[in-house]
Order: sequence, then structure tokens, then C-alpha cells
Amino acid sequence: MFIVLQRDLKPAERVKVKLSGLEPQTLISFEMGNNAVTLTCTYGKITFSCNKHIGVYTIGLILKNISAADNSTSHDMEIICDFDDIQKYQRMGYTLVTYGRFGGKYRVTFNISFSSDKALYNLTMDFFEELKNGNELKKDFYWNGKDHDIIQLFNELKDLEGWEIKSIKSKDS
Repeated sequence: MFIVLQRDLKPAERVKVKLSGLEPQTLISFEMGNNAVTLTCTYGKITFSCNKHIGVYTIGLILKNISAADNSTSHDMEIICDFDDIQKYQRMGYTLVTYGRFGGKYRVTFNISFSSDKALYNLTMDFFEELKNGNELKKDFYWNGKDHDIIQLFNELKDLEGWEIKSIKSKDS
């Protein structure tokens, strides 16, 4: 007679179970999150979606953990502002990519590197302000993450309330 110990798998164990059987580099997307936030990870991009108001701490925690998984991650942001405001964003750690006249203002593109704590803090505050103003967030981050980086990211965020694997898509499925 065999006795089987039944228990719930820990989130990290579920990830390993779900990813075992996938050949390395065959992942198309790995979606994780809770009822307020979704992160969709692919090999070149993470899409951060949020349709509810979440706290600044949660936003910062997610961005900081993405940076820990791959600090070469970046985000491009386009802003319409006065010429004099461009330097304000540069002082926030944002890197100027392009700018051009747009009506009486300037259309400016900045690159925000996740390797800069200063830029990451200011990006967190910008996202929080967007949510506070009632806007839905859908932001793309560009990274060099691989399977192990995605697992690391999930493991770091699994303690957030309700955090779970939403879907895994591979080339074989």
C-alpha cells in the first residue's frame, strides 16, 4: 500500500512543473500576474498592463524585480513638453533620444534604463501618476531575458497577493 502525500505546489514548483517538458528557447510567452497587474514576458519584451489603481510600492517592486532579472531592460517614453522641460526629464535619469517641434511644444522621446535606480524611481512615480489620473497602463519594456530570467522574475513576485501563472505558450503547443 502506497501513501501519497497531497499538498499544494509552491508557486516556484508550479513554474518548474509547467516549464519542464518545454525545450529551451521554445517559449512564446509567459503571462503572470494577479487581478490588477499582468506581465507578459517574451524573449525580447515584457508588457506591463494594469487596469486598476495599485500602490506606488507595488509598481516599484515590479520594476525593481524586472531590473534584478535583467538590468539591461529599458523603456521608451514619448512626451510632449516645452523645450525647457527636456532638461528636467534628463535630471530624472531619462536619456534623450530624439526631439522635434510639435505645434508650440516639443515631441520628445526618452529612453529609461532599468540599470539606473534614479530613472527607475522616477518611472515608478510617472506610472503611479498615470494610474492616479484614472488611466489604464500598458507599457512595453525591452529586455534580453531568457527562460531562467522569466522564472527568476516569477519567483521574486510570487509573494504579491494573488500572483499566479496566467498562461504559458510555446512553439510546440
